[in-house]
Amino acid sequence: MMKKWYYIIIFLLFAKCSFAQDVTFTATAPEIVEVGQQFRLIYTVNAQSQNFSAQAVDGILVLAGPSTSQSSNVSIINGKVTQNFEQRYTYVVQASRTGEINIPPAQVTVDNKTYKSNAIKIEVIKAGEKPDTQAGNAATANQTQSSTSSNQASNNDVYLKLLVNKARVHREEHLIATIKLYTKVNIVDNGGMKLPTFEGFISDEVENEFRWSQENINGAIYRTGIVRQFILYPQKEGKITLTPSEIEIVYQKPSTRRSRSMFDEFFGSYDNVRVNLISNSVTIQVDPLPGNKPYDFSGAVGTFKMDASLDRNQVKTNDAINLKIKISGNGNLKYISPLNIEFPADFDVYDPKVTHNIKPTANGAIGNKTFEYLIIPRHAGEFTIPAFSFSYFDTETNQYKLEKAGPFNLKVEKSEGDTSITVSTAFTKEDLKFLGQDIRFIKTKEVEFKKVNQFLFGSRIFFAFYLASILIFLSVLFIRRKKLKENENILLVKNKKANKYARKRLKKAAGFMKQNQKEEFYEELVKALWGYISDKLGIPVAMLSKDNAHSEMLDKKVDEEYIDQILNIIDRCEYARYAPATEETKTDTLYKDAIKVISKLQQKLK
Repeated sequence: MMKKWYYIIIFLLFAKCSFAQDVTFTATAPEIVEVGQQFRLIYTVNAQSQNFSAQAVDGILVLAGPSTSQSSNVSIINGKVTQNFEQRYTYVVQASRTGEINIPPAQVTVDNKTYKSNAIKIEVIKAGEKPDTQAGNAATANQTQSSTSSNQASNNDVYLKLLVNKARVHREEHLIATIKLYTKVNIVDNGGMKLPTFEGFISDEVENEFRWSQENINGAIYRTGIVRQFILYPQKEGKITLTPSEIEIVYQKPSTRRSRSMFDEFFGSYDNVRVNLISNSVTIQVDPLPGNKPYDFSGAVGTFKMDASLDRNQVKTNDAINLKIKISGNGNLKYISPLNIEFPADFDVYDPKVTHNIKPTANGAIGNKTFEYLIIPRHAGEFTIPAFSFSYFDTETNQYKLEKAGPFNLKVEKSEGDTSITVSTAFTKEDLKFLGQDIRFIKTKEVEFKKVNQFLFGSRIFFAFYLASILIFLSVLFIRRKKLKENENILLVKNKKANKYARKRLKKAAGFMKQNQKEEFYEELVKALWGYISDKLGIPVAMLSKDNAHSEMLDKKVDEEYIDQILNIIDRCEYARYAPATEETKTDTLYKDAIKVISKLQQKLK
């Protein structure tokens, strides 16, 4: 009882929370309807309102409304109380003519302030029209299903389409590939999906929440939804074909069987039909970039803007400075390389810190990429970071463009305790000249005298060096030829380097183990063991199995004990990967066992 009163008190205390938030007043309705079709026109406000008014619209008949409803809920999460309030005004209306109908904004009053909703545009089409059969057949290359042909959906009722926003692009110019579902039947479930092969492209998926919408397709209303969407960057020139996509769906079809109960007769009876939809394929023409490339062009394609800034222009020696270069826009931002900047020789410059804030969208990869250079001047003086540029191919104008920044002037003062010699930048190396030849530096080291008319050529030392160089050359030649001959035998090379490759994979697995990434650890450990067996036995990994690995190692006189050990470790790893909830084997134990068994096999398999 006390708990109940607690929630009532909380509700009363925060009942006015809805008025503290920003007031929103929105109107919603279907985008496409048929003539004579009844639908709902709903106005929603998130606050207590009054004086609602909406204009009459030519072509829209009001059958009922406006009916008013309210809803409110309070949620308490981690001690934070939030309240959502909603008031709705609902009309039941009917379209009386074809064409485009514009519904103007409605008005409502909240706390003596007047708010307007958004305007709505509705497309009204003729009732009962069917879409063009050829368009539907072109979009659905094939349909297969497990039920009989009498239960098959028409190609015009549901189909899958692969759409691209551009059919002709330059190399590295992005395009959007969209897999879209069109239906006039009620889809209740979907199964597996096969994506197109994006061979010749780098692909980034656009994150989309699946939503149904309505579209007018050749005079018929379809429910449509974007299944998957990708940004593609072509990596080669010529014609590249995107293969069809496939998806398995389950839709409802009115049953032709005789009903067995009064509820089936009243509500209707339906059968679930499973259909495999296959989309069309698309061919993209990829043109090469124009030949007049700027000298510093490194492959950036899109529309970009560059900003550069130095965090300060007056410092002391050994103080750090940051040069920040920000490239923003739309294009292959993720793959832009650091710029070529010529820093003064007196600066210590570290590799740039690269950060990016890029979001894949339906319009391409939008955002920015930042390069931050850490610079430390070691000597006092006045320095200049010369101007630098960033060139890219502009996809809007189909021309190369240049973004410039700098120069940046920097004054460096001598810091306290700095005993280094101040470097003057007032003169260049070309300005330094000898003013005379009469002054020589005093030599403090002992002078070594040489006998007159003594030459290296023809001496014993000369012939000794000459003979040694010939012997070294012949030795290098012999070792080189032996190495080339060994490398011709691929199986022999793999056999010799098997232990080296296995150690690398084991080291990588150890890294996953330290980070407690168990699934990656087991996977890498299995790769190390199978890779070692493959290289030592000369059998490709794809053709390896436990049986033929066992028999091949027996043929090579490997002890049964070692064979069972390595195969047992593989079994334990695979079991741990697919049944992690019951795996109790410690990763460090597996890792040590793997090292031991490889060391033992290394002695046997030579």
